Amino acid sequence: MATIVLLHPFPVDHRFWDDVAPVLEAAGHQVMAPDLPGFGASPAQPGWTMDAAADQLAPSIPPGSVVAGLSMGGYLAQAIVARHPDCVGRLVLADTRAEGETPEGLEARREAADALRRDGTAEFIPAFVARALGPAPSQHAVARLTELASAQSADAMAEATVAISRRPDRTDLLPRIAVPTLVIVGEHDGVTPPPLATVLAQGIPHAQLAVIGGAGHMTALEQPREWAELVLEFLG
Repeated sequence: MATIVLLHPFPVDHRFWDDVAPVLEAAGHQVMAPDLPGFGASPAQPGWTMDAAADQLAPSIPPGSVVAGLSMGGYLAQAIVARHPDCVGRLVLADTRAEGETPEGLEARREAADALRRDGTAEFIPAFVARALGPAPSQHAVARLTELASAQSADAMAEATVAISRRPDRTDLLPRIAVPTLVIVGEHDGVTPPPLATVLAQGIPHAQLAVIGGAGHMTALEQPREWAELVLEFLG
């Protein structure tokens, strides 16, 4: 049985995994679901970066764990495998990408961070939820993503937006990832679309690619049982 480290997406906390973790635990695995800086119970860390967060988290990860990250959590997972490879026995990258930010993306994220600090989250969250979920999301998915995002502070979201924008390009890392890897993406993911998942799966030696039908960017929230079962199948 394995230790599975679940790294949550922006802009929520570890409770994002509440419908996934019990399925994994019922199969006998131990689940860790930490909060990224400023989210949930994790204190704010102004100016945090993916690399710094990886360095901070790595000592708590048992060697050879399954490290699974979705979206922002996927950027952190890549930082962990790059900087602390002994932590990672298997890797799951969901709804994420290897590429760094484009100049247009940098500007858009800077504007988003400024708007969050200036205006708060009231207008940001509904727009984000609409963009992050698939074309026909369940009422539960809409309500749960809204609830989890609404529990976070505007400052945490702004800091994370900046951290995401500053993430390094990991394209050169992909062929050096030497552990079994599963790449998951939603069929209708408009944030990190399936072609970006294909880049990951083709760039990492012997990686597997799984597409979750009907889902958008938040696959593990939209289809938690299918997501968990893909991971269990991957673990054998």
